[in-house]
This record gives sequence, structure tokens and C-alpha cells, in this order.
Amino acid sequence: MKVLQVIHDYLPNHAAGSEIYTANLCRALREAGHEVVVFTCEENRALEQHTLTRRQFDGYTVHEAIYNRIYGDVSEHWDDPRMAELFAQVLEAESPDLVHVQGMQFVGGVSSLAEVARRGIPQVMTLHEYWWLCPRGGLMYDADGRACETATAVDCARCVDVYPIDRERWSDASCDGRHADLGDRRWFARALEQRARDLAAAKSHVQRFIAPSRFLHDRFVAAGFEPASVVHADYGFPAIDPIGAREATRSPVRVGFVGTLSDYKGVEVFAEAAAAASGPLICSVHGPLTWFPDVTERLRAIEARCESLTLAGPFTPDAKASIYAQLDLLVVPSLWWENSPLTIHEAWQHGVPVLTSDRGGMGELVAHGGGETFPVGDVDALAAALSSVAADPTLVDGWRASIPAVRRVEEDVALLERLTAEIRADE
Repeated sequence: MKVLQVIHDYLPNHAAGSEIYTANLCRALREAGHEVVVFTCEENRALEQHTLTRRQFDGYTVHEAIYNRIYGDVSEHWDDPRMAELFAQVLEAESPDLVHVQGMQFVGGVSSLAEVARRGIPQVMTLHEYWWLCPRGGLMYDADGRACETATAVDCARCVDVYPIDRERWSDASCDGRHADLGDRRWFARALEQRARDLAAAKSHVQRFIAPSRFLHDRFVAAGFEPASVVHADYGFPAIDPIGAREATRSPVRVGFVGTLSDYKGVEVFAEAAAAASGPLICSVHGPLTWFPDVTERLRAIEARCESLTLAGPFTPDAKASIYAQLDLLVVPSLWWENSPLTIHEAWQHGVPVLTSDRGGMGELVAHGGGETFPVGDVDALAAALSSVAADPTLVDGWRASIPAVRRVEEDVALLERLTAEIRADE
């Protein structure tokens, strides 16, 4: 079958977790005899917004719509009819047998989902985050640095009031004066009420949702998604070359952070804990230094007063194996409700256990081995854990011995085949 993957941005310019997962899945689909194409977007100020381009990546076609973050109203974050028109062109040109959505931000939102439904094409979506529930990029993490238990139009207006707003569309007259007490945020609250209605109506366009963690599955069912439509299946990963048995961990213990250097990823928690920990440690931070300059500046200040900490900087996807080979222990200190972090699985594949926040899918992953948790955001608790492994490196060896098996990406291919057949049978 022909599978059209839809994602907000893509390799090689964007290499976060969902992009890497999608590329791995595309390769596995092709190896199983399926045809794949990708629809995504890219910022390119040399071209006019809403220009449709195409390129080749890893032997298949990537349709890339130019999106230069120029828009007139916050509603275009979840419903962009012009982007959906470009997506419709791709649907017509490619005639896929399955549309597999990895992310809806910037690629048309509910209007793109409707284009698929109009054509009767089976549609499956992997839930990497909380786009359906949260207008701030699906993070469920507000602008004040707090993880959100729920999302409401009034609360979320605080996070999106930095975006353009069409005040006439959401005016007092057209919206019966609702939320007038919010001042300038009233337009955003009204827009987000419409977002909730739009997304509630669009849920039926997607026949199956894949939740990589039980935590995420339960969150979406609690939010009103039909339980039978939400399938729990963790991410699959391509096999890696055997690395052989690791030697027993020796002092100093080598501890690292690998990923995006953002506030919600908690990298500063790790850096502060490294500075506060006692005992012989070598701590390193691996990730792009230019994406979040304010965070990088604060990290550099911590690095200046912590002899054991080094900002190692960015890396290419194919360099991850060498990074993990240098580490005894990975720290995943995220502050948001992580789903099922790819870095934990990747570390496990390379024989590296993890210390991770006890929030969301992170704690779920290590519940049966492969590491330990610490209270989310607790610098002192993480510093104590790092001090313990510095004093007794055999703790790391014990966690390593309990690393569970990592699911294979070929199982994800089989799941997509099964779900497509189920959807066809239901027609």
C-alpha cells in the first residue's frame, strides 16, 4: 500500500523525536514492500508562503509546503484552509491508501483532516503530544513553567496572547461579549472556545489513534476520545548493531543529557543537579545551542561554576551511537508530561540506563527496570541520586542489568497494516 506520512516538519533540517521516529518508520515501511511519501512544511523566507515544493529524502518524495509563520489569526494554528488546499493537491497527486498523521501543527489542522475524510481514505494518527488538548504546541506546559492538568479557553488564553488575533472576528458584538472581564485576552479566550468545538468535530475524521504510552492513552480517553479508537502501542525502533557487553561502570561515572535544550525538557534541572552533586562525575549536555538562546545562556553560567559539566553542543542523528558509547547513565529530567521519550529507548538500545522524572510516560517506562525516577523538577533529589552513583557506580550496573527489551519498528509496520484492514472492514 501507499502510505502518506504527515508531520509538521522533517529531516534533515529538523531532527527531534517525532521526525526521527517518522523517518525510521518510513524506512521500515519501504523495506516491508510499501510505498511512502511525506507531506510537511518548512520555513524558507526566499519563497512565498503557501508555495508547494518537493524534494527527495532517503529514496522517497517529500512534499514540502512553505510556511513562514506569517498569519493573521491565532486560529490558523489549528485550522489553516490555505495549507489544507496544498495538502489536497498532494492527496490528489499521490492517492494514498493510508494517511498516517504524526503532527498537525502548521500543516492545515482540522481542514487537512477533513480533506482526508472527504476522500474516504483511512486515517491513523500517532499521538506524540497533546495537540488535541493544548493550543501551546501540545505541551500541556504553560508560559509560566507549570505543567497543566487540564486546558481551558480562559487559562490557555494566557499562553497564546502573543499571537496575531483577528479582533473583528472575535469581537464583543460577534461573540455576545463573552469573557469581557479578561480585557485584551477576551479575543483569545473566544478563539480557543472555537478551537475546542472545531477539534471535537474533527475527532471523527481519524479512525484510530496510537498512544505510545498507557499514560497518554488514559489522558485521551479521559478527555472524551472513544476508547476503542485509541490503541496503546509503544514506539518501535530499528535494530542496531550489537555493542557487546559493557564493562562494569567505573569512577568517575559519565552522565549525560541528550536532546532539545529547552525549559520544558528540564535540562537546567540536570545542570544544577550536576553542580550540586558530590563525588567524581563527568557530566555532559548534548543538544543544539541556538534553538533556545535564553536557556543556553543560563546553562553556560552553570557550566562556568561547575567543573564536572560540559556543554557538548549539537550532534547529527548518526552520531548518537558514539554519544551513548561515552555515557554510563542518561538523565531525562523533563518538566512537561512526556509521552514515551525516544531518548530513553535509544539509551536502552545502547545499554545505558536512565534517571528520569517521575511524570507522565517517563516513570511508566522505568517502572519495570532500566533505571530509576526522581521527583520532577527536584534539583536536590537528582543531585542526591547523582551523588549516590558517584559513590557507588555498581548502582548503574544494576539498572543496566534490568533494561527491558525495546520494541522493534517492524511491529509498528504490522500495526499500521492491521489498523488499515480494520478501518476498511468497518466501511
